[in-house]
Amino acid sequence: MVDVLLLIREHDPGRVEQAVQGALAAGAHDGRAVAVLARRADATGQPTPTPLELEPRLAVHARPAPDLTEYNALIGGGR
Repeated sequence: MVDVLLLIREHDPGRVEQAVQGALAAGAHDGRAVAVLARRADATGQPTPTPLELEPRLAVHARPAPDLTEYNALIGGGR
């Protein structure tokens, strides 16, 4: 937490807040992740990107569970 507060010496407080929100949204709970996001945003001059929504993108690849009845018959479980 102290590392995150010290980032305000190098970066705009709003930028640090965006970086904290971005890190938490990505599941990172480390001050170093916040620092990376803040530095990246400063280098590009753009706000911290929001994490990708993976659920809709992964839904395209959804597959039904495999049918194992033939396999079970081979190993003797289908009798």
